[in-house]
Amino acid sequence: MSREKIKVPGNVYEELVALEREIHFTLDTQDTVKRAEDRGYMAAANWIRQNENAYKVGFSWGFEPEAEEPHSTIRDIPERSEPTQRRTVSHPPTMQASRPQPQPGRSSQRKSSSGSNSGILASIKKWINKYF
Repeated sequence: MSREKIKVPGNVYEELVALEREIHFTLDTQDTVKRAEDRGYMAAANWIRQNENAYKVGFSWGFEPEAEEPHSTIRDIPERSEPTQRRTVSHPPTMQASRPQPQPGRSSQRKSSSGSNSGILASIKKWINKYF
């Protein structure tokens, strides 16, 4: 016997899943039937009562709904639909537009002793020369 899930009718499957969420399944079928009836899951209660052995196997291996269409039929592959147009979100302008532009005269004032433009590298070189 292979380990396949037990197939149950669709409405019974939905009630068994709901019942599983509300209570912990037990192998005591009478207790489970009583709890299912108390919660209004009559289809599940009737199925468990009629199929005790299948319920016990499904308790361990799981349940799955029966297929609604026959397995032996071949379905046509649906045609590919046109992709839907996605909406775009407009973004606010970036901060670069609001930054002040550097003055041409200011960059010439920031020359280091080595003659290169100032910046992080120039600061590092200056620090290294100072302490080493």
